[in-house]
Amino acid sequence: MSPEKPVALLHSYLPDREGRKIPDKLGRIGVLAASELYRKGENRKGEISKICITVEPYLASLLTKRLNTLLNNPPIEDLVVLPQAVSTFGEVETFRKLADENDWNNLLTIGNHEHLPRIRRVIDNVFPETDKKIDTTSPKEILSKYPRYKNILDDMENWPEQQSFNRVERIINIVRKIPFLKNFAESHFSEVLPSKIALHAWIFRQSEKRNI
Repeated sequence: MSPEKPVALLHSYLPDREGRKIPDKLGRIGVLAASELYRKGENRKGEISKICITVEPYLASLLTKRLNTLLNNPPIEDLVVLPQAVSTFGEVETFRKLADENDWNNLLTIGNHEHLPRIRRVIDNVFPETDKKIDTTSPKEILSKYPRYKNILDDMENWPEQQSFNRVERIINIVRKIPFLKNFAESHFSEVLPSKIALHAWIFRQSEKRNI
């Protein structure tokens, strides 16, 4: 019997900066990477079995719509959406709940390359002792296997979305060094406001204004 293919959690970011009803560039490249791992046919068997989205409803709807478009509406059971999380911690925590309920033991998370260290720290907190296999990867790593994406990946660090995200990750890493703020920064920073979108968009705007 072939080994169980991973179930992948797709991390979210923000809506499009120009107000279009699509994910921002970080979200779109994540969808593209997840689609490449999942895609079957044309002598491809697919490297993952399912794609999970656990972020809050509005972002979840944008990601789901784009995945359905790129994958030509995959079987409903292969796109698992439980839209409720407003932080990285919440996304991984909900993923753990789904994995336990469905007996998924081979897991993968897909997140921006600058996000991966924080994702891994959250995984260590949410999955402290488990028999489940959990890997992390980034769209950059996945898409680098395909020459057709070279220009996109070469330009990625110049995207305003990527530059803003890099600044925010630097801020979070600074906050982590303050003992009484460490757990807050890692787990519940985004949950102090009801909207992940509003909070993160505000942080990005402030970081850009100050060029932190």
